[in-house]
Amino acid sequence: MMTLYIIGFVIVFLLVLASGMPVGFGLGFLGMGLLIALSDMDTALGISMEKTYTAMDSSILVSIPLFVLAAQLIGESGMGKRLFDAAKTFLGKFKAGLGMATVTSSALFSAMTGSSFVAASTMGLIAIPELKRAKYPDFLTSAAITAGGSLGAVIPPSIILIIYGYLTDESIGKLFAAGMVPGILLVILYSIGIMLFSGSIGKETPGVDGQTVLTPSETGVAAPPERVMTKWVATKEAFWGLMAPVIILGGIYGGIFTATEAAAVAVIYCTFVGFFIYRTLNIKKLWAILQASGSVSCMIAMIVVGGAILSFPIIYGRIPQQLIELIVAKNFNPWFLLFLINLILFGLGMFVEILALVYLAIPICYPVVVHMGWDNIWFAIIFLLNVNLALITPPMGGVLFIVSQIGGISLDKVIKGAILPIVIIIFVLILIVFFPSIATWLPTIVE
Repeated sequence: MMTLYIIGFVIVFLLVLASGMPVGFGLGFLGMGLLIALSDMDTALGISMEKTYTAMDSSILVSIPLFVLAAQLIGESGMGKRLFDAAKTFLGKFKAGLGMATVTSSALFSAMTGSSFVAASTMGLIAIPELKRAKYPDFLTSAAITAGGSLGAVIPPSIILIIYGYLTDESIGKLFAAGMVPGILLVILYSIGIMLFSGSIGKETPGVDGQTVLTPSETGVAAPPERVMTKWVATKEAFWGLMAPVIILGGIYGGIFTATEAAAVAVIYCTFVGFFIYRTLNIKKLWAILQASGSVSCMIAMIVVGGAILSFPIIYGRIPQQLIELIVAKNFNPWFLLFLINLILFGLGMFVEILALVYLAIPICYPVVVHMGWDNIWFAIIFLLNVNLALITPPMGGVLFIVSQIGGISLDKVIKGAILPIVIIIFVLILIVFFPSIATWLPTIVE
């Protein structure tokens, strides 16, 4: 009976999201509906208002709009372009150097923003024209951008880890530390994967929607000259961008400030660099940045509120407790149970928006983690990698649509390119399942 209840709940949940309703409202209305079914209208309204206030009254979640603002400032200040140019200068000697530079600079960019969508869109605008000019095939261009862009969900300061820490009352600093080694491992494996396909570079010049177009030399029109920089000049220009993750993460791990204070420092730092160092920002741009970041932050806030409302009837309806009772009754093998959880998360990730997935899965999974005696830090990274998969798996993978739209590449080519990072993420996920120290070692060092 309980299994049918959970299956029915998930089906209704998916139908609400598929209705086209904004995710935050969908979560909230579904939560309200469940509360009314479990109690009455007055009680449901009272609980919803209380949960809305409680969800917003969190010093941890204050860091999210600040990191969103920092990400917008970084994108407009030109830090991303300078990081890409520096990585290209150092890795350009390799045939696949440009793709490796895309992944590396995306990792650095992610270490400043915490957002996969911002990283994918910003680095896509910067790197895709360069990759096409270097005659990268569409699938390899897509592989580089989807791999690099999705790193924002893994490499701290990850917004997903902030929400996970908020929902499970786990140390944000420890969660950030836990994401570092898997993130670096992904960067290395992504780079190796791109190198393995370097033989396809230069065989054709991909164009819009995967159609081959003529190169400038073939049309008789001279290509615009590319600025050549020495390693010293490239490093000098990227210095302020390279210092951003050092200040943000170094301050957190060094105990100088909390994650929320680090987000505020990031905003001040990026504003200073944009106005006074690079001089790429002005008051008009700053106003546009504030509007854009405010819009994104409001969307996230609505999802947080909707998720908080939905989480209460999940717990009030004793779904986690009944799930644990089922586990005890069936005496599930821990390895089989972990495999089953990963399989369900992977399946849900294909159809559910990632923040909705977080608020659906964590209230159910976390009591199971506690009951089984699993390390919460370890499971957080397992969960995080599943979220990373959700970003680049069809049909709901948001990064896929960003790459397709920005790069003018047909979605089937983008999906083909995403197979490489998907395989690598699954491989790293398996490694972490069998070797938990990959995720748990660094948190024991920094705290």
